Amino acid sequence: MRITLRQIAVFEAVARTGSVAGAADEIGLSASAASMSLKDLETHLGVQLFARSGRRMLLTDRGRPMLEMARGILVQVADMESLSLPEEVRGRLRIGAAVPVGDYVLPRLCAAFMRRHPGVRVELRIMPSHEVMEGVRNMALDVGFVGAPVNSSYLEAEPWLRDRLVVCAAPGHPLAGRATVPLAKLADQPWALEKTLSSERISFTVEALKSLNSLNIVFEGDSVEAIKRIVGDGAVLACLSSLTVADEIGRGELVELAVPELRFTRIVSLVSRRDTEQPHACRAFRDFARQRSEEWVDQENDLSFS
Repeated sequence: MRITLRQIAVFEAVARTGSVAGAADEIGLSASAASMSLKDLETHLGVQLFARSGRRMLLTDRGRPMLEMARGILVQVADMESLSLPEEVRGRLRIGAAVPVGDYVLPRLCAAFMRRHPGVRVELRIMPSHEVMEGVRNMALDVGFVGAPVNSSYLEAEPWLRDRLVVCAAPGHPLAGRATVPLAKLADQPWALEKTLSSERISFTVEALKSLNSLNIVFEGDSVEAIKRIVGDGAVLACLSSLTVADEIGRGELVELAVPELRFTRIVSLVSRRDTEQPHACRAFRDFARQRSEEWVDQENDLSFS
């Protein structure tokens, strides 16, 4: 018996999803067919690739080094398939991104990329930065965009986009017409903020509480859109990513308050797996994203897409 691509694909998917059922659903096989493929592979190799821990399948010490080889084979096969039309970039591209770049920048970036390369099918997943990094590390994602520091020997991160946090208010707010607003003036203002674990809220509260004893938080939510609507309809302030409010500020629906004590910028990084061959579609997308980032810098961060 020879090792088949189906067996390799099932092995890699079980390692990534943690179950035969999850692998079968992803690949499009029945659970029994996926289980048989995995069993045949283990029989041919003469090793046990997985051990069960409750409902999860965990790689054994013998299976772990084989996973990297299996993933390399699958990448090469994907590139081989794309050679059927050598002038086109084709294949599946799996992108993970943290909010806000995943909700407010990447949809338009992906649309522009797909117009250029219609043979690419994009899967975009919005998740916290640490989950994006884990997904890229275990090759469940081809590329990621994160706003948190990257400290992993498995990952390569490059600065991609600069993102400011801004204090915003409704146009009719009493503070909206001022050239600058000292932080002390915000001590008693009502605030609408994102959930506690969001990086935007953490950054804002850390900086604000250096000067203020407390914040009057009257609304908390998971939805940035909900927070923007509350700010626009009332006397509540918010501190959000400039990427999420750029359109509303441009249309005059929200205004940015210039608070000298609160000037902080973070870097959104483009993350990929280090020392691993990437599919052709992933390489093309990374080049495309870098090019657009350079154009945005030249145009003073005008995030236009043509």
